[in-house]
Amino acid sequence: MVAITLLFLFFSLMTAPSLTAYANNVTGGARGYEERSAAEKHTRSRFRRLEWASLVLILAAGGGAIYWVVRRK
Repeated sequence: MVAITLLFLFFSLMTAPSLTAYANNVTGGARGYEERSAAEKHTRSRFRRLEWASLVLILAAGGGAIYWVVRRK
């Protein structure tokens, strides 16, 4: 059951739509800087969420493997 749940989590992470934020550099000045800053912040937060999701996936898979080995004995 745990393996199936992890498999669904893995596939949902792999098939997530890549919604990238692009700043509009046509306007220039302070507004252009604010847009670029917001786009970079959005991208950083997205990668942080993916890092946390991968960490949870790794820990869950490791815990599941340890549980499987202990139950097998």
